[in-house]
Amino acid sequence: MYQFMAKFIKQDQWSFMNYGYAHINNHDQRPILETSDEVNRLSFQLYHHLASEIELENKILLEIGSGRGGGASMIKKYLNPSSMVGLDYSSNAVKLCNKNHGREGLRFVEGDAENLPFTHESFDAVINVESSHCYESMSRFLKEVKKVLKPGGHFLFTDFRYSHEMDELEKQLSDSEMQITKKSDITPNVLQALDEDHDRRMTEISKSVPKPFINQFREFAGVKDSVVYKQFANRELIYFSYILQKV
Repeated sequence: MYQFMAKFIKQDQWSFMNYGYAHINNHDQRPILETSDEVNRLSFQLYHHLASEIELENKILLEIGSGRGGGASMIKKYLNPSSMVGLDYSSNAVKLCNKNHGREGLRFVEGDAENLPFTHESFDAVINVESSHCYESMSRFLKEVKKVLKPGGHFLFTDFRYSHEMDELEKQLSDSEMQITKKSDITPNVLQALDEDHDRRMTEISKSVPKPFINQFREFAGVKDSVVYKQFANRELIYFSYILQKV
């Protein structure tokens, strides 16, 4: 699916693939965005939910699973790390990202989340958004994250799991030898984002996706009445976020 999207769906405006994050409480801090970025607000707010927990200005940041590059691009734009690398397994996605988003201080490389092509202690922070559920070994991934983080560096992590898998995930994170400093159940925020973004997603799918694949993409996008939407609504799926620190 990811390779297909990068190869056949070239629209610059479709630069995110996550389910988004909506602020439910009025006191929550909403990022101030330029008008041209408002279309991607909900998807970027999932990144901002994580990234606002630590200071990223002038830091060296790695995103693992950078997808279509929108998250890395907007982090670089709004949170000012000195440099940022986006890594993705899809060669098509990497080519697309370097074309659409690559610039000074931001580049995209092809690589495996479970065998990172970086030296030890290369990054101040690692961010991973809605990607780890695709990995073969969560334990190997966490070992690689710890390897490339500098001492005191942070791992900013958000994704979803089936409810019966959450205890196993918690153990994997605890066994990673990184300290959990914050964890949140953000399923209501993600479900609200899917509600708010439903019409836009349906319109973009209708305009951009070949007809034989429309139903498949509606499921992939988590629109209302999709299987994944219903699983979030009945809490069969849990969407979580964690902040960990290498100590």
